[in-house]
Amino acid sequence: MDLKTLDRMTVVKLREEASKIPDLSGVRTMNKNELVRAVAGALGIDLSERRRGGGGKAAIKKLVRQLKGEVAEAIRVKDRSRVKHLRRYVKRLKAETRRLAKQKPASSPAGGDDAASATA
Repeated sequence: MDLKTLDRMTVVKLREEASKIPDLSGVRTMNKNELVRAVAGALGIDLSERRRGGGGKAAIKKLVRQLKGEVAEAIRVKDRSRVKHLRRYVKRLKAETRRLAKQKPASSPAGGDDAASATA
């Protein structure tokens, strides 16, 4: 089994695989990312080649700005199908930035909560 296989598995299948590993506990409450990491770690699969998350919010926002220029150009030359395609792509990228923004606070709750409670 390799990393690509694990990434393509459903959460149900990953839970089945994880339940076969005696060292793993709390499998039922894990999400897909956690399951992939746990199973890969238990099987000794290298996670360094995993390409999830891309370049982050800044790279996506830079791409959105570039695409907005392309949208304006497509509007100028009246290429409606290109405008429609680019606008949908921009919309999807903006949704991705919102999703990434939501994940950032959740990934490091210990740092933010400790600082707030220390000052109160």
